[in-house]
Amino acid sequence: MTELLDFHAHILPRADHGSSSVDTSLCQISMARQSGVSCILATPHFYPAEEGVSRFLERRERAYNRLCGELGDNLPNIILAAEVLICDNIESLPDIDALCIAGTNTLLLELPFNYFDKRFKVSVDTLIKRGMNVVLAHADRYDKENIDSLIEIGAKIQLNASALGSFFAKKHLYDWIDQGVVVGLGSDIHHADKKAYKNFRTAIRKIGSERTEKIMRAAWQILN
Repeated sequence: MTELLDFHAHILPRADHGSSSVDTSLCQISMARQSGVSCILATPHFYPAEEGVSRFLERRERAYNRLCGELGDNLPNIILAAEVLICDNIESLPDIDALCIAGTNTLLLELPFNYFDKRFKVSVDTLIKRGMNVVLAHADRYDKENIDSLIEIGAKIQLNASALGSFFAKKHLYDWIDQGVVVGLGSDIHHADKKAYKNFRTAIRKIGSERTEKIMRAAWQILN
């Protein structure tokens, strides 16, 4: 079985409204390790309307260094990334490449919760044609037709474990996995929430070993 990777987690202390302290981050990471996770993408929120890329990167680096100063042995590997909120003309944002998952050309892009602008499709298409691998964060939260329209132009998706572990998990989430467009499973943990990694374990059990393997291989391929 391929090692487990958490593709979406807010574990950097005071980097956003996720972990509020180093102690909280250590608790989150401990729960991840206990759930068999060997690698975590640290994905603090980036809001283009609130700050520039350079300021965000400096703030993220400080949070990461605070955490690294307290990490012990045998804890999951942490890879820096960002959860980037899409906005008008996001493709024109200076230094957007620096927001990709470290060492890759993959951008984790978040859509607004309450609306979908057709111009988003133009932005995603432009980024993909430029050579960027766009992954839509927690695609399970959005209208299926809107996500499918972005998948059609080459976007990939990340699903939250809470959606897959739910008794009412939607069939199209499984269909997306079988289509090979799901490249990440995320806890999306924000606080010291025990349910986050309980959901992670439950999701893996519910979707089965074959689907889990498919997602994890896709995730590791992005990093490698």
